[in-house]
Amino acid sequence: MPRTLTALRSPAPFSTAKSMIWLLQSLTLVSCLGPGNTVSQTSSTPLIVNGVLGESVTLTLKFPVEEKIMSITWLHDGKSAVFIEPNEALNRVTDPKRKNRLNVTESYSLQLSNLTMADSGHYKAQITTLTSLLFTSYDLRIFRRLRNLQVVPHTKWSNNRTCEILLTCSVENPNDNILFRWQVSGKTLQSEANLTISWDPKSFNEETYTCIAENPVSNSSFSVSVQSLCKSVTNEKNEHLDTMWIVVAVSSICIVVVIIVLLFVWRKKIGFFQFSTQQTQCPAETVRNLEYASFSPGSTVYAQVTHSKREMEIPKPVKNNDSTTIYSEVQQSQGKAHLFQDNCPSQCHVIC
Repeated sequence: MPRTLTALRSPAPFSTAKSMIWLLQSLTLVSCLGPGNTVSQTSSTPLIVNGVLGESVTLTLKFPVEEKIMSITWLHDGKSAVFIEPNEALNRVTDPKRKNRLNVTESYSLQLSNLTMADSGHYKAQITTLTSLLFTSYDLRIFRRLRNLQVVPHTKWSNNRTCEILLTCSVENPNDNILFRWQVSGKTLQSEANLTISWDPKSFNEETYTCIAENPVSNSSFSVSVQSLCKSVTNEKNEHLDTMWIVVAVSSICIVVVIIVLLFVWRKKIGFFQFSTQQTQCPAETVRNLEYASFSPGSTVYAQVTHSKREMEIPKPVKNNDSTTIYSEVQQSQGKAHLFQDNCPSQCHVIC
């Protein structure tokens, strides 16, 4: 019976260097097989496996139960990561950088813990039996779990008294293969991060819009009420108007107070000017020209009144019954003196 040999086919084209490594490994394995042995690949399409950053993932291995397994080699991007010999109960990690994060289960599946972005890539399980050589391929993709989903509203009132709203949905890690979609009442409106809507307050319809973000390992949602958003804009507008009225009222009060103060100062200056003029016209000049002699309490002091602009006239004697007496108070350092003056404008008598 003729021997059959099945050529090993690459699952997908990649770089020249990786192709050469894969070819050399295949030729080495084929040369090791004895007469009648078969080289085959269990699946031509790699199995897509999604992992979560910082968590664990398992690459499940399936192989024929009836055949005796001689060895299993796990490869990552063409490089050996783990070598297994079931008969010897030997599991050897050949990748020193991940020695503490690689583990083999009882079914010879590969388990990776504390995943990093560097763990993503192409994995291959190479199974050697007594009669065949089997390959199973995997594509491991690493994603972050979605966190801090937010909806940022931009709201304004249009000229026709409708509330225009622009909703923007975002997450903390936006470049992690994330899909966004908007739903209202369980119906999908569009599959985008931004949504523009118009709400008429006359309709009295309170609608809730939900943003849903998802990637291959997680999903998150956030809901907003259109009515509450538009009411907040109205309240902000009213608060702005209240603030404006308060500023106008305070400014008006300040202006009135300033005007009152200016009028008071002006009236006070006018009154002082009139008082000064009256003092200039009254007999204050005569009083300033008085020459007082020193006196003691209980004595009579006579003062001569002089006028600078006219010559003194000799006072003429008057009769006692025709005399007129004028009293005024003169402030002195030692007491008060009563000044009386006869009809004669040039002579005064001071009585203490």
